[in-house]
Amino acid sequence: MTQQTESDRKWRNSTGAGLKRMCPQQRARHLAYAEPSKEAKGWMAASRQRIHARLAQQRAEREKSPQRVSDSKLHQDVLIGQLKAAEARNRIVQMRLQYQNLRARAQEINLMISCQPSAQSAVRLELLLLAQEKKTDIIDGLDQPQRQRVEEILEDEKGLTIIRG
Repeated sequence: MTQQTESDRKWRNSTGAGLKRMCPQQRARHLAYAEPSKEAKGWMAASRQRIHARLAQQRAEREKSPQRVSDSKLHQDVLIGQLKAAEARNRIVQMRLQYQNLRARAQEINLMISCQPSAQSAVRLELLLLAQEKKTDIIDGLDQPQRQRVEEILEDEKGLTIIRG
């Protein structure tokens, strides 16, 4: 127990020479818990004052300047624009996937119909499968050239048909 109190006393009352004899790790540990010097306390107080002065200046600028509100509104408008653009891109991707799925399904149906052993079973299968597809009645307002253009755009996975900057 006496050894512990002696080491505690040595730890607290280390002089400059004692600090120099310590290894860097011990010195760092000792200085981390030691009372800072007057010079260091002065620097810390000065930095605190600068921080408080800067915060007060920012508060005053915020209260005085109505332009700050318009800047935040502009920033908000930019964010809303970015969100709308992302949603539009997402809708285009979803439509492209849906189109590709429908096209692949149509190819699979045509393959199944062509692989039937007789013409009668092929016609029966075609009528059965096409009846399910016609349940979703979509009105198409596009004429033939417009439809070809839309299909060309949807099939273009790299986006080379429409170059966006």
